[in-house]
Amino acid sequence: MQRLRLLAEIAVAFSRKALVLSIPIGFASGGMAIAQTNDIPALPQTKLTVGVSHRPPFAIKTPTESGSDWDGIGVHLWREVAEALNIQYEWKEISPTQTVVHLQDGSVDIVIDAIAIAAAEPQIDFTQSYYISSVGIAQTQGQSLLDTVGTVLSPQFLRIGLWLSLVFLAVGGVVWLFERNVEEGNFADKPISGLWGSFWWAGVTMTTIGYGDMVPKTVGGRVIALLWMLTAMGITASLTASITSVLTQDQSGKLTQFADLEAMQVGSIEDSVAAKMLEQQQISFELADNTSAGLKSVDQGQLDAFVHDAALLDYLNTNKFKNRLAVETTGLQASRYVFGL
Repeated sequence: MQRLRLLAEIAVAFSRKALVLSIPIGFASGGMAIAQTNDIPALPQTKLTVGVSHRPPFAIKTPTESGSDWDGIGVHLWREVAEALNIQYEWKEISPTQTVVHLQDGSVDIVIDAIAIAAAEPQIDFTQSYYISSVGIAQTQGQSLLDTVGTVLSPQFLRIGLWLSLVFLAVGGVVWLFERNVEEGNFADKPISGLWGSFWWAGVTMTTIGYGDMVPKTVGGRVIALLWMLTAMGITASLTASITSVLTQDQSGKLTQFADLEAMQVGSIEDSVAAKMLEQQQISFELADNTSAGLKSVDQGQLDAFVHDAALLDYLNTNKFKNRLAVETTGLQASRYVFGL
């Protein structure tokens, strides 16, 4: 009974500290617990064994002169709770997959970086969540030269180029019909050289470069030229948007659909939430020893994407890989980080 009261005290203090620290909360049950704080009698001093595993950014094992210590979101929150309740405690490093086992056999009293799993709720208790993450995908930033060449040679880009060439040929051809018989004119009277010259003139006029080496001299040619310059301003704006869309489509579209991973070389961590999701989607993937190794493979081009917890991917990308990678949160398979009791 004393242990149950102690755990109740922890749950109440957790609710208070989590709200004060403004860490995202996943449940609304905290208000009820706070309202009952005064009903819990004071407890004698009890030293707790606190289970923790290296799970950045929630629990980070850091070397010290005397050995090692712990840092991170969950660690800071627990220290606030322990200080508020004047709890004595000791750390015990455990495997992140053995939370339920350690709590049930009593080798630890609380685990501060647990992930709430519905299947474990009948066996252990969870506090409200102090952070909610989801499956994330890490890829390289930007495009390689090969990717850019491939994009330029893509059907979308080639269609734009073909359409623009036909417009140049049509406009230039009309101007050439007016200008071909002009003495001392700039447009050759022979079809091949004349049409090529008018094609060139249509292109440089649309881009407003206008070298001045070819200038229409007939009234009809100048009217067409004026109309073309006015029309070309609208075409240029539309063309810029279209080309930009094509060039950035590969880069911005890779991470928008989880199903796109089917055509990519993907990595993940064995038995992780992300790995199980990949298996459910029947997406083949390679196993990495740890998250850092997986991100390193992406950074070195050995993998196209690495799928794991978005919070951890963000942390490592920022602190270890200097934001060289792009990490996107999918919003799928939410993970609720909690205290396990």
